[in-house]
Amino acid sequence: MSIRSIFCLGLLLVLPALTYAQQAMEMYIPIGASIGVSNTSTIIGKIAEVDEQNKTFTINDAAGTLTIIVPDKASVWLDHSKTGGANQIGSAANLKAELTVEVKYQEATRGPSMTAEWIKIEMPR
Repeated sequence: MSIRSIFCLGLLLVLPALTYAQQAMEMYIPIGASIGVSNTSTIIGKIAEVDEQNKTFTINDAAGTLTIIVPDKASVWLDHSKTGGANQIGSAANLKAELTVEVKYQEATRGPSMTAEWIKIEMPR
């Protein structure tokens, strides 16, 4: 087996672990501070309105307004970094109008409607 084959095999074994590690640590990273993720495959903005029945909310950011679909499997975290508290696991019930959120979306590109992979909610002071 060549060095190149061993390297590729090792990379295939390590990548899932790195992805899991990123996801496991994500709840502790403040809104907008996820290296390689924030503002690349996330949207940061204020919640305009929440539709609990349809499990969606609308968000306003610099590019406009869009609808976020919240699947049951989406992680929701409460970001207390600005208040000095510990971040916590939250739920869709914590989504309220006027709160700032960061949403990691599942789609490859931004569209008028996006599906959340995870959501961070900035908790007010």
